[in-house]
Amino acid sequence: MKIDERIRYLRTKCNLTSKELSKALNVSESSISLYESGKRRPSVDLIVKMAYYFDVSTDFILGISDSHEKNNLEELDTDYSELLDKIISSLDGKNCMIFDGDRLDGKIVIIFKNNLNLVLENMRMIVSK
Repeated sequence: MKIDERIRYLRTKCNLTSKELSKALNVSESSISLYESGKRRPSVDLIVKMAYYFDVSTDFILGISDSHEKNNLEELDTDYSELLDKIISSLDGKNCMIFDGDRLDGKIVIIFKNNLNLVLENMRMIVSK
C-alpha cells in the first residue's frame, strides 16, 4: 500500500470522516482529501502526528512496513549487559531458583549462572572487536 492508501485505511478503520481527521490533525479537510488521493504528500511532521494519533509506526504510514506496531525506542535503549549483570548478581549465594515454574537446586543454579557469565563474556569480546 502507498502512503495515500494507508492514510485512507487508517481513517476508515477508525470510522472517522475526513472532517473529523482534519480537526484532529489540525489541517484542512481538503488537505486530507489531497493526501488520500495521492495528489499531495503530508509533511514529515504531519506523518509523525498521524502515527501518534493512530498509534502506529511512521514506517506503516509510509508503506515501508506492514506492521501496525510502533517503533519501540525503549527496547533499543536497553543495555542487556547491565541486565545480565543484575541477573547474575541476583544468583549469588542462591542454592535454588525457579525456572519455567520448576524449582531447580544446587548444581543447576551454578550451571545456569556460569552459562550467563559465558554469554556476557562472549558478547563483550564480540563487541570490543
